[in-house]
Amino acid sequence: MRQILITLAFLAAFAGSPALASCLSQGEMREAVAAGQAIPAVNATRAAQGAYPGAEVTRVDLCSAGGGLVYRITLLQRDGRVIQIDVDARSGALR
Repeated sequence: MRQILITLAFLAAFAGSPALASCLSQGEMREAVAAGQAIPAVNATRAAQGAYPGAEVTRVDLCSAGGGLVYRITLLQRDGRVIQIDVDARSGALR
């Protein structure tokens, strides 16, 4: 129970933070792809997995960063390490 309360307190404290607010919702992500502002998420995940073969994608977010959009992709490597990689949303290039 205590762990749940700590987690809820943490989420409440950071819910309005700029870091979290800079990522788009699923609907906004679809609109960005439809408008040609971003490549499809599947293309970005392929680029990330190409750089880290065997890694499993656990999360994909489309976020504003440096004046543009990036896919922020979280990967779980075979050895259990979790890494985060940014992929340019227009070009699909790793950042």
